[in-house]
Amino acid sequence: MKKNETQGAYTSVKNRKSKKVIFSKASGASSRGGFENDKNRFRTIWGIALVILCMLIGRAFYLQVANAQFYQDKGDELITSKRTQKSYRGMITDRNNLPLAVSAPLATVSFSPHDYAREYYEIKRVKVANPDSPKLQAQMQKRLDNMDLTRLAAASNMPLAKLQKATAIDDSIDVTDADAVKVALPSGAGSHYLPLLNKVTPEIAQSVSDLEFPGVYEKNFFQRFYPQPQPNAQLLGFMGQNADDPDGGYEGRAGIERQYETELAGKDGKVLILKDAKQNSLKEIKQLEPEIAGQNVALTIDSRLQYLLYKELEKVGRSREALWSTGMIVDVQTGEVLALSTWPSFNSNNLNEMTGENQRNRAVLDVFEPGSVMKPFTVAAALDSGKYTTSSLIDTNPGSIYVKGYTIRDHDNLGSITMATLLQKSSNVASTKIALSLPPDAISNMQRQFGFGTKTPLQFPGEGRGSIVTPKEKELSRRATISYGYGLQVTLAQVAQAYSALAAGGVMHPLTLIKSDKPQPSKRIMAHEQAMSIVQMLEAVTAPGGTAVAAAIDGYRVAGKTGTSRRVNPEGGYYTDQYRNVFAGIAPASNPRLVGVVLVEDPRGQYYAGVTAAPVFHNVMKEALRLYNVPLDKPLQTK
Repeated sequence: MKKNETQGAYTSVKNRKSKKVIFSKASGASSRGGFENDKNRFRTIWGIALVILCMLIGRAFYLQVANAQFYQDKGDELITSKRTQKSYRGMITDRNNLPLAVSAPLATVSFSPHDYAREYYEIKRVKVANPDSPKLQAQMQKRLDNMDLTRLAAASNMPLAKLQKATAIDDSIDVTDADAVKVALPSGAGSHYLPLLNKVTPEIAQSVSDLEFPGVYEKNFFQRFYPQPQPNAQLLGFMGQNADDPDGGYEGRAGIERQYETELAGKDGKVLILKDAKQNSLKEIKQLEPEIAGQNVALTIDSRLQYLLYKELEKVGRSREALWSTGMIVDVQTGEVLALSTWPSFNSNNLNEMTGENQRNRAVLDVFEPGSVMKPFTVAAALDSGKYTTSSLIDTNPGSIYVKGYTIRDHDNLGSITMATLLQKSSNVASTKIALSLPPDAISNMQRQFGFGTKTPLQFPGEGRGSIVTPKEKELSRRATISYGYGLQVTLAQVAQAYSALAAGGVMHPLTLIKSDKPQPSKRIMAHEQAMSIVQMLEAVTAPGGTAVAAAIDGYRVAGKTGTSRRVNPEGGYYTDQYRNVFAGIAPASNPRLVGVVLVEDPRGQYYAGVTAAPVFHNVMKEALRLYNVPLDKPLQTK
């Protein structure tokens, strides 16, 4: 043992070296070599960690600083949304503040059987998944009790059986199985939208919305309503859906609704609302854009006269089987349009009645050859030239005149006549002789002076301009025809404006449809004496022997002029059996207050304006003078 112990304790140098070598190999490396390797690994790990840390910091900077707004907006989109607050559209009223167009607040309440069933199964699942929570069980059961379809059926007056069939609740399915629930949810037509209340007042809709019933949605909007639809249909226009509005809003598409769309519409508001996970609105967070209500637009129209005018136009249109009829009443002193209507019309509250023909505002949009209603302006050109006076005689013998290949005739041989007789008997021959005796542009210039050939200040959407042609020196036939109303195009609104200027003593008051406290600028276009002398001459037209005796009104002196012209044949020339009747009148003639113009297109049976259009003027103007308390200027006739 000692020997062995000695050998274990003491060995030769050789043996010790060998053991040292063997020990070194076993240890794997020297102490210096192990430290260097560990330091390299340490640096590598910290380098990688530092790179990752820089990437995280860079990403955080990108998300929270550089692009913070973008991700904040994305986050807001998940929990918030912007809701449009529809502005209240302004009213359109008549001159006495009676409503002609109003916006009524309405609501539509709908039910989504799919959303209801999804909510129902979700509550059932929560109950099943939490059997050990009595408080949660009670809460879920209370929500189920509130989802009783009997409550919804009673509030909405919807049959309970219909609601139960739509929701198709199956209490036998495993509500913890998502696939089974998905199959059980209602699908197909009506599964997401079942109307409960359609276009009802907000008060009626509130009885359902106050239930806070799952799957019930309310949509509020304004619907335009017209209390006096037919008489005002073409004037006021109508509303149509705006294709550029994502919310499917409506805008004015014709008439006053379109012309004053900006003023009437106002501006919709924007509200930021908070949503839950199912995209249901929880509450309003803040007002983003204020709602600006539309302005009211007051018209110069008198709804009483408007109704009366329309009924008379309808009466003559139906009795004479005319294509259409239209008319206007204008206040001479201001240029305000008191009535403007066209027959046939349509119900503005039911656009299914509207057609391309009955929606036209004929008095403003349509142009036509006016015929003899232009003769007063031929007389005006004659007086203005200085070659003629009110007592000048014009020889019309033998009742016709030959001009450049055309024969122009009167109904009778009137002989030598005055200007007053020219207007009373509506002499084409006398008008032609005046035209040929004046410079070629004399009559057309006078017509332009009275507003023909340019749009009226009404600036109505689609308003017609008409056309006035200045004939050349050698165009004798054209110079003749424009003197008695052929070869030119006008609108009835231009005729009303021109006769109003005559009645105002040669002062042009711009036509207006908008009531304003500020007087419109006017201009003198003719000497007062000359204008009033023409008005006095026009009294003979409604006196015995004139062409419009039916326009006379008992107790008032009435001036006026008829126009019976042939309708243009699209294939060339004029129809021989189709006519256009126009009458323009002024009352009372001694101190003009009102002008009325009436047009009847292609009446059957009687085709003279004195028989068709003049009676309409008589019936409407008689009531207008009474309504406005215009004093009598002529003794009443005794029977």
